[in-house]
Amino acid sequence: MLLRYLETVTLKKSITVKQPNGSRIEEYETLGEYEVPKQELDDQISASIYGASIVNMLRIKTPLSNLENLLKSKLNNTTDNISKYFIFINKTKYKIKSVNSKGIEIELV
Repeated sequence: MLLRYLETVTLKKSITVKQPNGSRIEEYETLGEYEVPKQELDDQISASIYGASIVNMLRIKTPLSNLENLLKSKLNNTTDNISKYFIFINKTKYKIKSVNSKGIEIELV
């Protein structure tokens, strides 16, 4: 991993806020910023696993696996599930597809 090519990403959690008129809107709570290298998933193995959506996917990995360890604890948690977490890169929203020791696969929303 080349540390000089790191890019800043922001981890945000989606929360539902009830408005005074009774409607609900989705807002994002910033949980932290991380420096990560980006890798496009363009190999044949990834293409066979993810299919046509591979053009919208990236793999990111933190140098000390801080983000991976945080998100792994959310995989089997029913009240604070990983589906509520999003990664923002340059104001672009990505949802988390999978978390493993190789990194985090994210998909453009």
